[in-house]
Amino acid sequence: MFYSKRRKVYLLKHWILICLLLWTTLSLYYVYTCSNFNLAQLKDLIPSEVSDQIAAILDAHYPGFDLHQANTTESSVYRKMFKNTDSVAGEILQIMKNYNLEERCELYFANVETENGVIVDPAHDFQYNKFDYVAWDEYLRESLRMLKEDPEENTEEEEEEDVLEEQIRVKFEHAKAKIVAEEQLLHDYLLHVKIFNKCYVDRDDGFIEKQKSLLQGINFNARVPYFKSRFARSKPTGLESKVFPWLTQKSPDYEPLLTGTTTKLIIEQNNFLHDFKSKLSGKGIVLTISDSHLDDCIRLIHLLRFLENTLPIQIIYTELSESSKHQIKQASTAEFHGYVQQNIILVNVTPAIDEHYLHKFDKFGNKILAVLFNSFEEVILLDADTVVTQTPLKFFQLRKYTKSGTLFYHDRNTAEYRPGHDIDMFLKLMNTNMDAQLFGLEKITDKTMTIPLFKHRISHVMESGLVVFNRARHFSQALIMANMYFFEPITDRIYGDKELFWLALSIMGDESFEFNAHPAAAIGQITPYEERVKGMESPPGTFISEEVCSNHPAHINDEDNHTLLWFNSGFKFCNQLDKVDLEEEFDRHDRFTRLATLEQFRAFWGGKLVIASAVVPPQNNAGGQDTDPTGTEPRESWRHMKQYCGGYTWCAYSSIGSGQKPDDRGLVIRYTARERLYFEKLGEIWMSSYDYST
Repeated sequence: MFYSKRRKVYLLKHWILICLLLWTTLSLYYVYTCSNFNLAQLKDLIPSEVSDQIAAILDAHYPGFDLHQANTTESSVYRKMFKNTDSVAGEILQIMKNYNLEERCELYFANVETENGVIVDPAHDFQYNKFDYVAWDEYLRESLRMLKEDPEENTEEEEEEDVLEEQIRVKFEHAKAKIVAEEQLLHDYLLHVKIFNKCYVDRDDGFIEKQKSLLQGINFNARVPYFKSRFARSKPTGLESKVFPWLTQKSPDYEPLLTGTTTKLIIEQNNFLHDFKSKLSGKGIVLTISDSHLDDCIRLIHLLRFLENTLPIQIIYTELSESSKHQIKQASTAEFHGYVQQNIILVNVTPAIDEHYLHKFDKFGNKILAVLFNSFEEVILLDADTVVTQTPLKFFQLRKYTKSGTLFYHDRNTAEYRPGHDIDMFLKLMNTNMDAQLFGLEKITDKTMTIPLFKHRISHVMESGLVVFNRARHFSQALIMANMYFFEPITDRIYGDKELFWLALSIMGDESFEFNAHPAAAIGQITPYEERVKGMESPPGTFISEEVCSNHPAHINDEDNHTLLWFNSGFKFCNQLDKVDLEEEFDRHDRFTRLATLEQFRAFWGGKLVIASAVVPPQNNAGGQDTDPTGTEPRESWRHMKQYCGGYTWCAYSSIGSGQKPDDRGLVIRYTARERLYFEKLGEIWMSSYDYST
């Protein structure tokens, strides 16, 4: 039978597609077997009576542990370790009963593969594409649309519809296979770091004695082949530089401005991180700046002088001009209304970072360097534009900090959400049953799963303008943060550094962290009734809710539900003044209508923030609340007033809907005359003029 030329082309493409589909199927199967290490896939030879005895012990002391089912994203190293064994569970239990921490660590890293001598490659190019995560129907629809819009993709003869769909299906399956493989690599990378930290930085082996005591009464050596001698073990050589190739294992330069003498920490090479951790001491304030942050930094120093701060301050940098250094010294030591001088140490971290990787810490990454390379044991990390309203020592005395060694603060609880695949990816980075049993890396609990990111898929959880933490208790956090910040599949799913602080701890299995209970508040002045009813056809007689519109996320102490602890974005009412079209914003007349002229509007925008009240919005940020009878009450905790202060203005509401449910009600704080005078004085100090340029 003879076919037309077009028909022959069609058949050829058809067979090519069948071959591609077969290849993709085989590839998917291979990726699946590599990334889904399931203990049930290997035959267990443990006698049933012993297995039942072990299961009872593990169920009692390690809830959720299953001898026959591992996490769906298990380490590929474990697969290699146990690939030639007949009884995976038996050999895991042999390790638990007989191996000390050093032996477990050597066993693990003897089975880790390197690429160009590196175990964790900060330069690895993950082929991350958001489009690859969409479901098939959307993928097909968008792919067809793009084909029609791209003239280079159109052929002279119109493709058969089913052939086009098969081509797109092949690409879709390939994209999904790539996601599985790359998320597996991300899991492996972070696990390498976690296990290295456990073994060689923290050297925490307390869990091993507990395991041995639990299994002491069980005798299964005679029933399961003893395998210790069959495992490949080796002493790690230069392991730290393979896991952290971006570290030079050299000390940063520390330059106290009061003496001008640069010093370095004396640290043992090939044991850099453990030795660095052992030298941490004291309490202090840490911030990181570049020349562009100089003005905010000087104003913060003035404020700390007024607050009679006695803590040393380390300013971490990679590039800082001599002029900036001079002005910082003047701001901290020159006469300033008789306020106490500040002890500032400049810390140049560039000697500690390999020059090939320094760019990996640009922008928000500098805060990770500040966390890692300051020399304090207990730290208050500040942004340069943070306004602290209490003496810094008070933060170390707050109950949640003393309990956990951390204190984090919530961001605005706005109704912004992340797609489900973002949440799935983060969960794949968490510790598994195998990690818990072999290395004591704890699995997450409800403490992590009830955080709004996981419980409600809320985009913004933490505000990182002020973070309090004990580095001796949580030293490895910064190392996990750094490795998370290297890779786009993670950084594209969060904004800057904010979520890294608590996410890194959860990924480590360290849930000893605490958040201040309140979401961020709006501080300023209560919006008058007349402004809120503008544009309403049927305004209510009164509002149930109260409103404050502000450009400054602020934080109220949950110990007394009143004290303003700190806020962000400086003390100027609008810190985006150089980017604002004042005439356009003035003409909006949606809020701030008491400012009758453009000049009044300009002066208010550039003046200091007036703090008379604070509104802490409800925990229930949106949805599910009762509707009020008038339909005029807000249905969300926050309203983004994009038309003001270059998009920085947000209005917070004290209740949503009818406000009948507890979670639909927030908190209104009205500050006393004395408190308002105190805030006014803080504003005067922060806004005061200076000239340290000569």
